[in-house]
Amino acid sequence: MEKFEDIQNSFKNMRTDFLENVKDRVGASIDNEQLESYERTLSQMIGVENKVNIEILNINRLLVEARTILPRV
Repeated sequence: MEKFEDIQNSFKNMRTDFLENVKDRVGASIDNEQLESYERTLSQMIGVENKVNIEILNINRLLVEARTILPRV
């Protein structure tokens, strides 16, 4: 499964290509009203993904501890 950081990097490259090829007000408007918002959303999703990964590590640590106490868990 791809990480949101990988998706964000791909998106940034596409956004850069878009901005290099579209140099009118319509293109600037699309960038300001849509693409910028998508990039912020991806940044927020990276933060959520990082928090989830930390919680997964904590859960796995607790499971290891539980298995040392009760080996059949």
